[in-house]
Amino acid sequence: MNKILDNAKSNPLKLRKIAAFALLLVLAYAPASQAARSLSVGATINGSNWKGDNGSGNSDFESDRGGQLAASINYRVDKFYTGLNLQGGTYDFGSDAPTQFTSKGTLASSDVKVEHSDFDLLVGYYFWSNISLFLDLKVTHSKWRDTDYEQAFSGLGFGVSGFHPIDDKWVLFGSFGFVNGDLDDDDDTSSHGDGSSSALVGGAVYRLDKSNTFNFGLKLRGYDFDYDDGNKQEYTLNGLFFGYNHTFDFN
Repeated sequence: MNKILDNAKSNPLKLRKIAAFALLLVLAYAPASQAARSLSVGATINGSNWKGDNGSGNSDFESDRGGQLAASINYRVDKFYTGLNLQGGTYDFGSDAPTQFTSKGTLASSDVKVEHSDFDLLVGYYFWSNISLFLDLKVTHSKWRDTDYEQAFSGLGFGVSGFHPIDDKWVLFGSFGFVNGDLDDDDDTSSHGDGSSSALVGGAVYRLDKSNTFNFGLKLRGYDFDYDDGNKQEYTLNGLFFGYNHTFDFN
């Protein structure tokens, strides 16, 4: 089992397949009693700015433009829930861009497009009426179009989420999560560093009817990478989001 997990961590595509299969198992074997059950699917537009620091002696960087589209599916049985979130997009950088820290050395970047994606598999439980704790299996992947350099980060973390109804139409919500993990080599053969990721989300939901809602707010994401050769890299992906969700109620 450990060998399978190690191989999956060095290959984001394999890890996504394993996580998707795990979600299907949860859906298949979730309690089917008189418990309140619902399934929600959604899509979100994230207008985020990629800004960071390539470490001591290296340049800062900030994207000229970019953003991400996201899709999600969440299943809830009473106080238990699980969810799968996928998001990705392309960012344009000018004179300064994220440095490529490879197993063969460091390469500065400029005038490039970088594709970035985030994958999260969540499992949580509402220990209080409006507040839950959750585990987060996360994979992020970045690819530089001009050199085909790739940077992958994967790990397991935890977080807290909550919501507060204002009236029958409006609900405030928020969450905070933290993940520790490994940086995979650019040739996907080994780990050559470690890092951490954090995410803070806050916003509001507007209920059109029982099944359809709009949501909007602010999402702040931070990444802190430490490479085995002593290099460091930090960056944030912050921005506003707007989304739509449809809920299927099985009661």
